[in-house]
Amino acid sequence: MQGLRARICALAAQQLRAPLPAGKGKVVDRGPAKTGQLSAEVVTGVAIKKGESDPPILPDSEYPAWLFALMKPEPSVAELERMYKQEGLELHQMKRLFRYKNKMRIKEQNALTAKK
Repeated sequence: MQGLRARICALAAQQLRAPLPAGKGKVVDRGPAKTGQLSAEVVTGVAIKKGESDPPILPDSEYPAWLFALMKPEPSVAELERMYKQEGLELHQMKRLFRYKNKMRIKEQNALTAKK
């Protein structure tokens, strides 16, 4: 508990952004800030701290396997229902399906009570 408290205090004391300059009155919206060109050697815009350089792009073999699983699309609700009836689902898929069904049941109930 003491270590956690020390880390939180250190993060709170760390200045994440520079203070805003003194205002001169009206603020003119100039649109989004322009970013640099994308590069094939470094991951552009990932550096968090000021003055830190962007990390280089590594070969795919050096990244963990779970990272590539994030890019796979989730099955649709119809696919989840079909899988539930046929072969079964993993826990996170079952939670997603039942949350969707519960949300639809609540919407139907709200629509029925609104008509009365």
